[in-house]
Amino acid sequence: MAIPLNDPSKLTNAELMRARARQGTRDGREAYRVPKQAGANVEVAILCEDGRKATGECVDVSIGGAGVSLPRTKDLELVEGTKVRVRIHHMSRARGIEANAEVVTVAQTGASVRYGLRFIDVNEVIQQVDSFYARWFNRRRNVRVMPDFTTKVSGTVKWSDGELSARVHDISMGGVGVLATLDQVKPLKIKSRVEIALTLPNSPLPIVCRARIVGMKAFTKNVLVGLEFEANGGIERYALGLQRYVDERQAQITQFNYAASQTPKRVG
Repeated sequence: MAIPLNDPSKLTNAELMRARARQGTRDGREAYRVPKQAGANVEVAILCEDGRKATGECVDVSIGGAGVSLPRTKDLELVEGTKVRVRIHHMSRARGIEANAEVVTVAQTGASVRYGLRFIDVNEVIQQVDSFYARWFNRRRNVRVMPDFTTKVSGTVKWSDGELSARVHDISMGGVGVLATLDQVKPLKIKSRVEIALTLPNSPLPIVCRARIVGMKAFTKNVLVGLEFEANGGIERYALGLQRYVDERQAQITQFNYAASQTPKRVG
């Protein structure tokens, strides 16, 4: 399917600037950062090569790294470039996410010290992220959302000598994750360039653009294929509609979570 040349969803310059502004991150981190929410109960343990250890508060986290705040009384006096082992753990879970990391920033703030940590091997983290921890770890710099469970969003992925039909698992301004079978993805490799076509709910036109494969995560029966939209690959034509869909789904998810938090829990 060719990318339409006269797409009515194409942005004006002003609209494009507003959409790009919404995509930016304040600290320039490549992966989208998720701030710690009140009551999240996420802690970070830093383990040094010499056996020293300290546990502090998780300030923010992404698939690329984490920020941890330690009381000065527990300060390990680490410097930039120090290699450590990091364990991120939610108190309600039996296990956490553990990976090698490097100290990239050190900031003294009042009675605490904050360390910015970069994961050395992102794949080590990806292999440990399950559906629970996925709410904090995000591979993209943009917020990603899942389609409503009652709405099935399908997509078609094409490459030079083949194609596959797959279900859209999640989508953001930067890319899309699709679920396919093990047999379907055999011809594909990381960094492969493809064309993705999908239609969002309540959208009159399909999104058709170029993308590249940035990750594959195998489950029991399916494979989650991560696709990153290529710059100037056609996605810019649909930025306004895509941003609108992401914003609407975020609002719906927030509303659902709030309603769920207000529901009295059953006793006994």
